[in-house]
Amino acid sequence: MSDTSHYQPNKAKPDLGAAVSEIKTAFTGKAEELADRSTESGAAAVSALGKTAATLAGSLEEQSPAVAEYVRSTGQRIDRLADDLRDKSAGELLTMATDFGKRQPLALLAGSAIVGFALARIVKAGIGASAEAAGPRANEPNVGRIDV
Repeated sequence: MSDTSHYQPNKAKPDLGAAVSEIKTAFTGKAEELADRSTESGAAAVSALGKTAATLAGSLEEQSPAVAEYVRSTGQRIDRLADDLRDKSAGELLTMATDFGKRQPLALLAGSAIVGFALARIVKAGIGASAEAAGPRANEPNVGRIDV
């Protein structure tokens, strides 16, 4: 006499599938929310760069009108880019970047190198500033030294 009424293997699978589906939906929603926040932060940074270009163009107007006009038009393009970043979702931006990379792989590679170089300089400047704030001998070991 065996009692098999308590064990039902098919009943556990739908519950597990529903849980996985619920977790996937929650994770996807959070990932999209984070990506959209990052996109908005990026748009704000790009917009600030456009305003900087406009200010620079204004200061160059008297000395070199041709250069000022070039900087002004570049600033306007940067402003349009910031607007595009605000208007598009992270998925749309990723699709656009992928398409651009397929059409212009050398330009994408060059842009990546420039961004990498800029980030390296920013990190290096931050490390240098923190070492200066810590003092002139912050990186030296304390072994055998007596500070008075």
